[in-house]
Amino acid sequence: MEVVSFLTFLEGKISELLFQIFFLSGIVFLLIFYDVDSSFIILSAVLFLSAQISFLWFSFQKKQKDSQRIINLADELQESYYISDILPKPGDPQNKAYYYALKKACKAMNDKISQIEKEKQEYEEYVESFAHEIKIPIGALSLTFDNTKNYALKKETDKLYRLTEQMLYYARSESTEKDYFVKKLNLEEVIHNVILKFRHDLIDHKVIIETHAIDQIVYTDEKWLTFILSQIIQNSIKYFDKQENKLTITGQDNDTNIILSIKDNGCGISSSDLSRVFEKGFTGSDRSKSNSTGVGLYLARKLSFRLGLKLDIASEEKEYTILQITFPKGTVHRI
Repeated sequence: MEVVSFLTFLEGKISELLFQIFFLSGIVFLLIFYDVDSSFIILSAVLFLSAQISFLWFSFQKKQKDSQRIINLADELQESYYISDILPKPGDPQNKAYYYALKKACKAMNDKISQIEKEKQEYEEYVESFAHEIKIPIGALSLTFDNTKNYALKKETDKLYRLTEQMLYYARSESTEKDYFVKKLNLEEVIHNVILKFRHDLIDHKVIIETHAIDQIVYTDEKWLTFILSQIIQNSIKYFDKQENKLTITGQDNDTNIILSIKDNGCGISSSDLSRVFEKGFTGSDRSKSNSTGVGLYLARKLSFRLGLKLDIASEEKEYTILQITFPKGTVHRI
C-alpha cells in the first residue's frame, strides 16, 4: 500500500484552505481600504502564504512518516487482527474514535477466531480418536478373512482400513509435531513393508516389481514415510491398465540428497492435469473411473513438506508416471 500524495493531503484540508484564503483576502481588502502601501501588502501576503505552505508541507511529511510506519507494522504482522495492540494511541479526538472502533473490532475477531480454533481442535481430536478406534475391529476383520482365505472380503476390508488410515493421517496432518519421531531408516526395509502391505492388490494386477539401489539410509519419521509411500503405490495400482504392469523403484545417492523414484507404466497423466495432481480433491479429467478420492497425493505432498522432504511428479499420458521423494542430507546424516 502506498502513502497519499501531497495533493491528496491538500484535498483533505480543502475547507481549512478555503477559510485561510478568505481570511487573507479580508486582511488584504482592509489594508487596501486603509490605503496601506501596496509593497507592504504584497510582502505580508507572500509571508503569510509561505508560512502556511511550509506548515502544510511539514504536517504532510509528519503524517506521511506516521502512515508509513503504520503500513510497515501491518505488513510485518503475520496475524493482522492483532494490529490494534501495536498501533500507537492517537491524540486527536477523531482518530481516538477510529482507534476505539478498531480495537473493538479486533477484539471481536480474536474472540471469534479463538472459538473457531477451539471447535476445530475438538473436531479433529474426535475424528482422530474415532479413526484410531475403528481401525482395531477393521484390522481384526481383515485378519479373520485372511485366515479363512476369503480374499474378496479381505480386499474390501483392507480398502476400508486404508481409507480409515487416510482419514486419521488427514486429521493429524496439521499437527505432525505431536506424532513425529525422526530416526535412522533403511529405505529398503520400509519399501519392503509397504509392498507387503499391498501384496494382494499387486498380485491381482500381476505387477512386476523391480528395485535398484534402494539400500539407502535416511533420517525421517518411519510411520509418516510409510504412509506417504503407501499413497504413492496405492495410486499406481489404481491406474495400471496394461497386460504387463510394472513398478520400478530406484534409489540414488548424490552429495546432498537421497532420491527415491517410484515409476509405474500405468495410464499416465495428461499435461493439462499434471500441475493439479497435488490439489485436494482433484481426480483428473479422465481418471474418475478409479473411484479416487483425490486426497492421497495431496496428503503425501503435504506430509512430505512437513517432514522436510520434497515430492515431485513427472508423467507422460498412456506411458508412465514417476513420483520422486528427495531426502536432504543434513548434518545428522553424515554422522
